[in-house]
Amino acid sequence: MMSGLRHLAVCCSAIAAGSAGAHGYAPRLAIVGATIVDVAHQGQSNKDVSNSIVLIGDGRILAVGNRAHVRIPRGVRIVDAHGEFLIPGLIDGYGARRNPRFSAAYLYEGVTTVVVPLAPANSAIDGEATLVRDPSGPSVVTIAPISGYSQDGDVPKTSPWTDHRLRDRRLGNAELKRAVARAAGAGARVIAAEQDVWPDQLATIVAQAHRRGMAVVAQPAFTTYPQAIRIGVDAFTRNDHYSLAVTPPALFAGYAEDPRGTGARPAVRAVCHSEGLQDGIAAFGGQLARSKVALMPILSMEATADDVGGPNPWTLRSAAFVTPADLDDPVDPATGARPYLEHQPDARDRIRACARSKQAIDRGLHAAGATYLAGTATPSFGVIPGGGLHGELGLLHAIGLTPREALAAATANIASSFRLTDRGEIAPGRRADLVLLGADPRMDVAAVDVIVSVILGGRVIDRAGLLSAAQAQLAAKKERS
Repeated sequence: MMSGLRHLAVCCSAIAAGSAGAHGYAPRLAIVGATIVDVAHQGQSNKDVSNSIVLIGDGRILAVGNRAHVRIPRGVRIVDAHGEFLIPGLIDGYGARRNPRFSAAYLYEGVTTVVVPLAPANSAIDGEATLVRDPSGPSVVTIAPISGYSQDGDVPKTSPWTDHRLRDRRLGNAELKRAVARAAGAGARVIAAEQDVWPDQLATIVAQAHRRGMAVVAQPAFTTYPQAIRIGVDAFTRNDHYSLAVTPPALFAGYAEDPRGTGARPAVRAVCHSEGLQDGIAAFGGQLARSKVALMPILSMEATADDVGGPNPWTLRSAAFVTPADLDDPVDPATGARPYLEHQPDARDRIRACARSKQAIDRGLHAAGATYLAGTATPSFGVIPGGGLHGELGLLHAIGLTPREALAAATANIASSFRLTDRGEIAPGRRADLVLLGADPRMDVAAVDVIVSVILGGRVIDRAGLLSAAQAQLAAKKERS
C-alpha cells in the first residue's frame, strides 16, 4: 500500500507549491503525525508510515507520505494525530440500513461503507427488503441476487427441490445476461449467485459481472465449490454454507439435491464434527489458497445467536442507537437470553458444539492460506450495526488471523474482492474514508474500539452529535408510542 515513496514525493511537490494536486483539487485537510497502518496484501505487508502526512481534497486522498516527502500548503485545516494510528474506513461486507440510526451507528464506530444484500422482489428471507439511503451516512454498496430459474432472483422456500431441479425451466444465457445488466442498471456492485445456479450459468454470470466491474459472491449447491473456484467467483459467504465443501462428496451431493431440506442434513451433521474432516479442510483450503476466492464467514451471526464467543450485543456502545424492534430475533436486553437457543432448549449444547466446530473449520482453512473478509449479517439474531463489525474482527482474530490480517479483512481485502477500487486503502486517489485510533491495532485488534476521529469523504464526523441525535430520536419515538 505504501510502496513508492519516491512517487509520492513527486506527487506532492506541486501541492506543496500551493497548486492543485494530481486530481485537480486543492487540499482542504491534512492529517499530521499519525502512524499509517498498512493493510495491503491480505495483511501480510508491513510498510507502515510513521509521522505521516495525508492531504485530502474534494473527498479524496491527494497525497500520502512522511514529513520528508510531503509538505503542507498554507490554509489547510490540520488534524493533529501525533501518537495515533490511521486506518482505512471499515467496511461491513454484509450489513443493513433499515433506518437513519443504523447509519449513525455505523459511522460512530468507524464503518464508512456498508454492503447490503437486497432481497428478491417477492421475498424478504434472503436479504434486506428495506434500504434507507442517507447521503450523510456511510457509502452503501448493494448485492443483487440472481437465481438459475427465477427472473427476480428468488428461489423455492419449500423442500425438497426435486421438482425445481427436474421440471422448472432454467434461465438461458441471454436471460442471465439481462439479469446482470438489470442489477448493474439498478446500481448493484455485487451479484449473489443463488444456490440453484448451475456451473454453465455461473460462468455466464461471472463473465458478465466481471466485464462490468462487478463482483460475484456465491453459496453454491447445484454447482460444487471447486467448480465455482475454477469459474472465478470472488467470494463465498457464510461458513454454515461453505463449510459443507469440506464434507465427503456423497454428503455434498445430498445437500445439492435438497439444499434447504432434509437431504442436506447428513452434510450439516458432518460439519458439526470437524475432527473427522481434516482431509477435506486441507483440500478445500489448498484450493482457496491457490485461487483469488475469499471467504466471508459471518462469525458474528452464529456467535450472537448461539452465545459462542460473542458479547451480549446490548453491552456494545452502538447499542445506544437501536432498539430490539430494529433487529431480527434480538438478544433479550434484560436477561441476555438468545431466542435461537431458547426455541430449542434441549439442543443448546449440540448447537453450541456445532458452532465451535465450524469455527474450527475456518481455523483450518485460514491456516491453509484462505483469504478472509469481514461481514456481520446485521441485524440477524440481534447483531448490532457498527459494534457488530468490531466483534467480527475479534472473532476473525480468534480463528487465527493476526490483528493486521483482521483489519485487512474489513478494509483492503473486501475492497479488492468486491472490486471497490476507490476505497479500502490509504493511497492517492482513494476515498478519504479514514479512522484515527488512540491505540495500536497491529498489537490488538480491539484497538478499533479506541476511536479518536472518523473521517468520511474528507469530512470529520461529529461522533458525539451522532449519538445525541440518535438518543433524541429514540426518546421521541418512545414518547409517541
